[in-house]
Amino acid sequence: MVMWASDTRGARVREGLTLLLSQGVIDDFEIRHEDEHPYRVTLPAGVVPLDEHQAAHFVLGAVSARFGPLSRESPQA
Repeated sequence: MVMWASDTRGARVREGLTLLLSQGVIDDFEIRHEDEHPYRVTLPAGVVPLDEHQAAHFVLGAVSARFGPLSRESPQA
């Protein structure tokens, strides 16, 4: 089973940010390809500018923090 619909890292970062947005983990994001830090993630604390490498790690950490506890819960019988 393939987790990602995309085959490039940039597209995967976009998918991850879209997932976080749909789950309410982030408030919004914008991608400005011409900037040095093209990924702009909006959080309650403000806008965080990130490059692709930083954005990928941000997505991994945010998804782990959000869904990690859910994956450890035992199913209700």
